[in-house]
Amino acid sequence: MSATFQSAASYLSSSPDAFKVSNDVKLELYGLFKYVTTSKAPDTPRPSLFDFTGRAKWDAWSEAAKKYGSDRKEDAENRYLDIACSYGWCEDAAPGAKGKEVEAEEIDWDTSDDGGGATSRGGSGMGPVVSTVGPPKSQEESDSLHAITLSGDSQKLESFLDKHADIAVDEPDEFGYTAMQLACDRGYLAVVQVLLQRGASPNLKDPDDMSTTELAKIAGHDDIVQLLEKYM
Repeated sequence: MSATFQSAASYLSSSPDAFKVSNDVKLELYGLFKYVTTSKAPDTPRPSLFDFTGRAKWDAWSEAAKKYGSDRKEDAENRYLDIACSYGWCEDAAPGAKGKEVEAEEIDWDTSDDGGGATSRGGSGMGPVVSTVGPPKSQEESDSLHAITLSGDSQKLESFLDKHADIAVDEPDEFGYTAMQLACDRGYLAVVQVLLQRGASPNLKDPDDMSTTELAKIAGHDDIVQLLEKYM
C-alpha cells in the first residue's frame, strides 16, 4: 500500500478518536482495506448466517468490489482516506509516516453493538445477529419449533410436531428465519427431511433474500442441496 494509505490505516488502528467510528463506517473501512490490500473481491464462500461478524465483513468487502469493480483502486483508496480524515487523520503527516505496518486483522473491528445485538444497515446483508442466539431462557423457549430445530434433534422435532399438529412450520422466528432456513444453514439433513415431510416450504427467502438451497450450498451442505432440489 502507499505511504499515505499506510499512514491512514495505522491511525485508524490505534487512535482513540477512530474507535468512535460507527459500525457502518467500520465495515465500509474494512471492505475498502481488503479491496485495496488483499484482492478485489472475497475468494471464499459467504459465511454462514450464524457467523454474523464474518458474514457482515464478507458483505462489506463484496460491496466494495461491486462499487469499485476491478480497476478503481485509486478511488477506493481516496474514499478510505476521506473517512480517515473525517476522524482526525492528517494527510500532511503521511509522507514521513513511520507508523507500524497494518494488517487487515488489525482493523478487523467487532461489528456487534454494545449489547451484542443486531446492527442494521438496511439492504446491505447485515441481518439480525443470529450467531448470538444463546441457550433458551426458559423451558417454554427450549421446546419451541426453532429451538428444537437449532438443536438438530430430528426425533424430538417429530415428537414436537406430532403434539402440535396445527403449528405453522414456516412461521419465522424473532430474527426472521424459518425453521427450514435454520436447518439448511446448520446442515441438519434429518431435520430438513422432517420439516419437508410436515409441509415446510423450501422456497421461502430469508432476511438476506437467500433461498434455502442457497443457504445450504454456501455452507457446503451438498446432501441438503440434493434433497431440496427434489422438492423444487
